[in-house]
Amino acid sequence: MSILRSIILFLTFAVVANAAEHCNGIETGAKAYNEGDFERAIDEWRTCSDNGTQNADLYYNLGNAYFRSGKLGFAIYYYKSALRLDPSNDDILHNLKYAQAMTRDKVDEDGEENPLLAGLFKAHHALSLKAQMWTLLGIFWAIALLAVARRISRNGKAKNILIGTMFALSCVFGIIAMSAGYKVFVTETEITGVVTAKDADVTSAPSDKSQTLNTLSEGTSFEVLSEQGNFAEIRLGEKVRGFVKMSDVGIVK
Repeated sequence: MSILRSIILFLTFAVVANAAEHCNGIETGAKAYNEGDFERAIDEWRTCSDNGTQNADLYYNLGNAYFRSGKLGFAIYYYKSALRLDPSNDDILHNLKYAQAMTRDKVDEDGEENPLLAGLFKAHHALSLKAQMWTLLGIFWAIALLAVARRISRNGKAKNILIGTMFALSCVFGIIAMSAGYKVFVTETEITGVVTAKDADVTSAPSDKSQTLNTLSEGTSFEVLSEQGNFAEIRLGEKVRGFVKMSDVGIVK
């Protein structure tokens, strides 16, 4: 993605138009965003969201408005919410990664210390889910054409080459399919959260009187293990686990 396109993504917004989920605040918010009144745009779009309008474009626009307002935590929260509804959207994914790069908390993944695991991790994330689906479709038709060619070929050597090529493509197809399937599984089952306050204390128990173990900064993402009253039990990497106040975070569902 070019630098120019990256800039445009943050200076413009997606037009949200869904007849089934129409909300007057969508157009009003769009006008306010165009005029640089991001707070008003947020108010209008949040009203639509609170009244039941839920789609990826609306959440994406909210993420952009919050980002332009300097509220990194809410921006990441809404980008994640948009991506959960539209996991193959490259624009949402790009803006999410851009915003996450600005957070202060970084977690080292132990698995990346192993060169093989690090290579597999990079390969898994090298293509977006949308790109993987198109790749799988292309490989499928390539295998189909090779199968037809093998059937009509009368040359034994050519048939062996075609069979070998089909086998290799089938292996690649299986690997990409497993990667794509895992991404869909994570999207559908994993519950994540984002620190929307300036910082959030991670405590040893779901109580205001419990010991503070860590403090997470705005925009930090984590895995949600459970919700207990006004607290959420979270995990971040291998070293951070405890409870945070629900008022300090947003849970992506």
